[in-house]
Amino acid sequence: MKDFKLIYFKMRALAETPQLLLHHAEIPYSYLMSWEFYKKPWGEVKSSVPFNQLPILVVDNKTHIAQSGSIVRYIAKIANLVPKDCELAAKVDAIFETTQEMFSPLNPTVNFSIGADFQQKRTTILESLPARLLTFERVLNNSPEGKFFFGNKPFYCDFAAYHHISLALFLDENLLKNYPKISEMMSAIESLSGIIKYFKTRPKLIGVGTCPQLVINGTAVSTGVSEV
Repeated sequence: MKDFKLIYFKMRALAETPQLLLHHAEIPYSYLMSWEFYKKPWGEVKSSVPFNQLPILVVDNKTHIAQSGSIVRYIAKIANLVPKDCELAAKVDAIFETTQEMFSPLNPTVNFSIGADFQQKRTTILESLPARLLTFERVLNNSPEGKFFFGNKPFYCDFAAYHHISLALFLDENLLKNYPKISEMMSAIESLSGIIKYFKTRPKLIGVGTCPQLVINGTAVSTGVSEV
C-alpha cells in the first residue's frame, strides 16, 4: 500500500472529493494542513508549490500530484471507481467535469463569505443551480438500474456531485425537494459504509454565512489558509 498525504487548508472544498473516494475505498491517508506539511506559513511557500495552489497529494513522500481533478482521477483508478468501458468512462468524466464547474462561487461562498456578501452570493448561486440540478436529475432518471448516475455502482463522479450539492444545501436545506433522484443518490452515498465511518470523524462545518468555522477535534476554528 502506498503512503498518501493530502495537503490542504481549513475548509471543506477541493480536498473533499478525494477524501470521499479514499474513505469509500478504505485507503489509508494522512490529511495535513499546509503549515503542518511545509513547516512554514502558506504565503512563504505558495510560489514554490506546483501551480501555486493546493490541494496536493503526496505519494510515498516523493511524488507530488497537483490539481484537484488530477488527484481525483488518480485516486479513482486506484480505488476502482473508473469504468473499464471507455465510452462509459467518458460519460462519467463528463459528469465529473460538470461538478467541477460548480466550484466557484459555491465553495468559497459557503466556506468564507459572511453578511451581505454571503446573501448576495447565495441569491446568485441559488438562481443558477436549477439548470444544473435538472441536468443531474435527467441523467439519474436514465439510470433505472441503480441509485447512482450510471447504475448500482458509484463512480468518482457521484462523490464529486455529492460534495458540491451537499455544500449547496447549506444555502437552502429544501433545495432538492423537486429532485427526487438526486435526493436518492445523496442518501445512497451517505449509506456507504466507508462514508458512514468518515462522517463520524469529519470536521463539522458551522456558522455558514455568519462566522464559518470547522470543528476539529472538538475545537471550532476559523476557516482559512493560515494556522491562526
